[in-house]
Amino acid sequence: MEKYRLAVQDLKHRCTLGNFDFTTTVEIEPSEEIIGQEEAVKAINFGLDIDHPGYNLFIVNFSGRKELEYIRSLVNEKACQRKDSFDWCYVYNFEDPSQPRFLKLPSGLGIVFKEEMEDFINSVEEDLKELFLGEKYIKKKREIKGKYQKLSTKLFNQLKSKVKDIGYILERENNGFSIIPIQDNGDPMKEEDYKKLPKEEQEKIDQDTEMIQEMLDHLFAEIDQLNEEYNEKIIDLDYGLAAEIINYYLDGLYQKYLESNEIIDYLKEVKEDILHNLADFKEDEDGSNALLLLGGDDSVDKFNKYQVNLLVDNSKVEGAPVVIETNPTYYNLMGRVEYSNKSGELATDYTHIKAGSLHRANGGYLILEAKDILNNFKSWQLIKRVLKAGKLKMENLGEEFDKIPLAGLEAEAIPIDLKVIIMGSINLYYLLYQYDEEFKDLFKIKADFNAEMELNQGNLSRIVKYISRQCKEHSLRPLDQGAVARIIEYLCRKVDSQKKLTTKLGIITDLLCEADSWASVDNKEIISSKEIERTIKEKIKRLSHYEERLYELYESNKLLIDTRGIRVGQVNGLSVLDFGEYAFGKPVKITATVYQGNRGVINIERESKLSGKVHNKGLLILTSYLGDKYAQQVPLSLSASLCFEQLYSGVDGDSASSTELYVLLSALAELPLKQNIAVTGSINQKGEIQPIGGVNEKIEGFFKLCKSRGLTGEQGVIIPIQNVDDLMLSDDLIAAVADSKFHIYAISHVEEGMEILTAKKAGKKNKEGEYPADTINYLVQKRIEEFNNNSDSKDD
Repeated sequence: MEKYRLAVQDLKHRCTLGNFDFTTTVEIEPSEEIIGQEEAVKAINFGLDIDHPGYNLFIVNFSGRKELEYIRSLVNEKACQRKDSFDWCYVYNFEDPSQPRFLKLPSGLGIVFKEEMEDFINSVEEDLKELFLGEKYIKKKREIKGKYQKLSTKLFNQLKSKVKDIGYILERENNGFSIIPIQDNGDPMKEEDYKKLPKEEQEKIDQDTEMIQEMLDHLFAEIDQLNEEYNEKIIDLDYGLAAEIINYYLDGLYQKYLESNEIIDYLKEVKEDILHNLADFKEDEDGSNALLLLGGDDSVDKFNKYQVNLLVDNSKVEGAPVVIETNPTYYNLMGRVEYSNKSGELATDYTHIKAGSLHRANGGYLILEAKDILNNFKSWQLIKRVLKAGKLKMENLGEEFDKIPLAGLEAEAIPIDLKVIIMGSINLYYLLYQYDEEFKDLFKIKADFNAEMELNQGNLSRIVKYISRQCKEHSLRPLDQGAVARIIEYLCRKVDSQKKLTTKLGIITDLLCEADSWASVDNKEIISSKEIERTIKEKIKRLSHYEERLYELYESNKLLIDTRGIRVGQVNGLSVLDFGEYAFGKPVKITATVYQGNRGVINIERESKLSGKVHNKGLLILTSYLGDKYAQQVPLSLSASLCFEQLYSGVDGDSASSTELYVLLSALAELPLKQNIAVTGSINQKGEIQPIGGVNEKIEGFFKLCKSRGLTGEQGVIIPIQNVDDLMLSDDLIAAVADSKFHIYAISHVEEGMEILTAKKAGKKNKEGEYPADTINYLVQKRIEEFNNNSDSKDD
């Protein structure tokens, strides 16, 4: 047994930091770099540098806020090296108001252009109103109007004189003129006088009236012609004077945006629209331009169409934009068209178009988390559609499902050129790669963040600098060397390794903050290993409530487990319960029974549907080992059952396959096993012990149970030899091993484990192919042959 027993120095990596020369972390220069992710950083930089379609990034095993900050810093560094981005605006489409147009401007000019257009419209509006209210304009307009009024009055007076010569007068009414005959006494003829006239005279008056009406119609036609000429003169006057004012303000804009044909064309359209709608810039008048008729018109929001909707303003962005979208809903990505309630109806226009993350990241980088995109309806489809099409057309969610299409804004699609960076788990990556045919073409760069890193001087130096940085960033007390060393040991324990460290450095920040609080309680200026150790223990206390309840069941014998004595077909196995934040070992009794028959090895967990596929595979391997080892000359005729006692929540994994083999061999050989030794390890078909996970929790779980019942010096645990490098055990357990009160054995074959558990030799076949008497293999082989002989006798 001694050759399998591990020495104290094998049980934990002790960090001393002997090569570092500092008293406290105040003396250490902080570092901003991410630790242990050189290959991932290399892949990210490559993906950011390559400028071809489809080379978007998917970062897997992304672990927390610190990594996100570092990724953002990497992207920002690349973004600052790129050329300036652009501002994007939506403007009124004078040809089709339902289809707003976009304008693309160099970064910073969007807000300038918006303000310049506001100033332009305000200035033009003020100057035009002043023009149209000015004495000079009114005088010119009065002169033109007077000229045409004289002409129209002259025509009317001429007609009136002709009508009088015929013997009629014209009397004005609401809807025109009445033609009234004149009597001999010079008075207008009344209706009753007309009716008293002879028929011949009435017919004469009717004919004259018809003729005069034709003359009136001709007069009105001439006046309409004069009115049109008058209106044209006024329009020419307004147009000429207004054009001078508009050109005065536009000349500077034309020169400034000379290189942008789109803006020049837009400014020309604005000018033409203003000139064709000059009435909107005039104060309400008591009359219209009509010479003889009255009328008026009201306008609503008449200047709204000249506004510039600044969709994306990159005036404060250096280089290319970097956007992190933490809530990638469909509308947060695409943007939205907002509506307002006007008189009980929903109304909108291009000024109500709001930008989404895809707009803001245009020309730069968009950072997202995979689970958030996939959890939001249509977001993933939107991302892919934009990356494939290279443009973004704003569409209301659900339009494709509407039975009746509704009229609304159809904003011009904006060209999109960006690099999308998605962070997610390795499972999501391979699911998308396998089941989404477009994924592999759109996300060609995978950057894999390692969960662990090598424990070497370079990484130790980086961690010390990282700790110094965290202390400064969070205004924490400095750490001495002992505290830093204890943190490094804790990082090793997190990955169950003496040679590696976890890369989830957010753990360090949590430790530092809590240790700083304990140092504050003790009025200490420096955090020592004592505060770090206390922090770890207090954290365990907060999380170990279920474990304490479990061990109460052990102590009260409600969970039956022996830690002393020997038993046939019974051994203590080791399992791990993982609750995410906290995992601990749970000893479990495993038993086996054997009897005559041909049913083979029965797994009670499998029969009761409480075992997983991996556990079932381990049992099949176990059966194969028995056949290979003991059934070369005789059939393997036996019936056996294996059971995890008092376990009703299910079992999976193959780490108990060696344990099950031990109890099965014990039952076959009728050899008792030591109950003061717990075992773990998986096996292959040749009986070789294979490594398992959770080795530290498993060992500590059995040690805690033995310690609560009293250490005898005979208790211990058997583990696979490959797991020795994974040992980072607690100090109290190591102290017990040092005092020979507890033992840890490392083995490479199941026979070595059986020798420890039974204190008997396994036995090797001699030249005749037989095992030596009273060895483990001899007893097992003999029992199997007995079962086979009994089976043959029954057949006879």
